[in-house]
Amino acid sequence: MDQTTLFQTSDYYSSRWYIFKNTQLGKIHATIPWDKLSKCLPEQIKERPGAVSWFSNSGMFGVMFLKHYTNLSDEKLLDRINTDWAMQLFCGILLQDNEQIKDKAIVSRIWSKISKKSNLLTEVQVSLVDHWTEYMNDTEALQMDASCYESYIRFPTDVKLLWECCHWVYVRQLYPYCKDLGIKRPRSKYNDQKIKQLNYNKRKIKTYQQRKSRRRSLLHLLSKGLVQLKDTLSSNIDELNLGLGYYTSVKLSIL
Repeated sequence: MDQTTLFQTSDYYSSRWYIFKNTQLGKIHATIPWDKLSKCLPEQIKERPGAVSWFSNSGMFGVMFLKHYTNLSDEKLLDRINTDWAMQLFCGILLQDNEQIKDKAIVSRIWSKISKKSNLLTEVQVSLVDHWTEYMNDTEALQMDASCYESYIRFPTDVKLLWECCHWVYVRQLYPYCKDLGIKRPRSKYNDQKIKQLNYNKRKIKTYQQRKSRRRSLLHLLSKGLVQLKDTLSSNIDELNLGLGYYTSVKLSIL
């Protein structure tokens, strides 16, 4: 016996679509130029081996909009999409009751594909600006996020800063100049202090006396290195091909 349903699938989709269009998420969906965004990505090949893609080109952009709208992690966003039919409609799909997207990495792969296959700075932004121009005020003003951060930041102890200064004086300045001039390096305890610094860094616990001893040794090494660098530059300043600003700063430091 054939099983019949009260509502056809198309009617079921239309009823949910009507409810969705009257929600806050549906109103946001209506303001986005999905056709223009879809053209920013290469057309998907329908007949190809492998699993069928869950999202169309416009659906991929929908996932990215939801990512920033909900501020959820990739895994939690996927859980919401699997259980929230409003989010599914926002991405252009509607899962059946026995369907769910099990690919945990699909959100990150979508972002990677959009960043590689589309030009975010021109095509995507131009499409959005053209569509939203009539709703934009103060178009002559430009606002940008100027926040920045140091990717290699670490706690700046005295010993770390002093050792970096010694490394800069000897390895980045004095030794290259001696090599360019073809002269012998001045005698120093840099190599010995380098071994001591490595041993100091390997210690999990540094006592006050150990820190004090390292500071005293590095200060002595740094002061000696600055004198050697100044003497090398002052005696060979005409042979070194340095800029005018460097010449001026060196002469002033010598005076």
